[in-house]
Amino acid sequence: MRMEQIKDNMQILEIKDIRKSFETKVLDGVSLEVNSGDVVAILGPSGSGKTTLLRCINFLETADSGTMIFDGKTYDLAHASKKEIAEIRKKTGFVFQNYNLFRNKTALENVMLGLTTAHGLSKNEAEKIGKEMLVRVGMEDKMNYYPSQLSGGQQQRVAIARALAPNPKIIYFDEPTSALDPELIGEVLSVMRQLAIEGMTMIVVTHEMDFAKNVSNKVVFMEKGVIVEQGLSNEVFENPKQERTKEFLRLEENRTLGKG
Repeated sequence: MRMEQIKDNMQILEIKDIRKSFETKVLDGVSLEVNSGDVVAILGPSGSGKTTLLRCINFLETADSGTMIFDGKTYDLAHASKKEIAEIRKKTGFVFQNYNLFRNKTALENVMLGLTTAHGLSKNEAEKIGKEMLVRVGMEDKMNYYPSQLSGGQQQRVAIARALAPNPKIIYFDEPTSALDPELIGEVLSVMRQLAIEGMTMIVVTHEMDFAKNVSNKVVFMEKGVIVEQGLSNEVFENPKQERTKEFLRLEENRTLGKG
């Protein structure tokens, strides 16, 4: 079990009362606090609002209402300016389910791109950082490969390197292993586990129960756009308070056993 004491207990992110509807309510008053060094696993059935939550707090979707305190500054999630959105994104990383790499750029060029365009680094500076990040995720021998030459797991590791490159305050992971073949999942989770050990603050939407139980220090269980239960990982897994949480964890355990 990941150690519960976090090296730096400063709050880095607080989300208050996020609401978002498309044709129906997707987020219905979600609030969450994240401290520096936390690894927060967000669990829940499909359609529970997990991905929409991540997208709203990184402004890939615009929330209908809600506020966010990030790195000491308060933002209106429904009315943030372009300047504020750019300010937030410079301090965050986002790892998508389907990698979102540029097909016509090498692994190194994919990692460098945001550093030169959004962060204003020189090509030489970006290349130095890009190489360091690819080494960090075990992709040093594939720097000049194009995405089509890489496995799904390798592409996702490049995507993680890209998220790490600007030295973000927090990284959001949206189902980072769900598009991978089972034999490739481990290599991505291994990188994420190492980041957790190093103290990277992460919010991870995932169906990987072992990761949630053994790497995250906090668990959030969502359903129908609300947080049903949240708490320390060991407490939620070993003694969930809500019947719906118990049922979900039991079903996930049975599903995992069925795979074996």
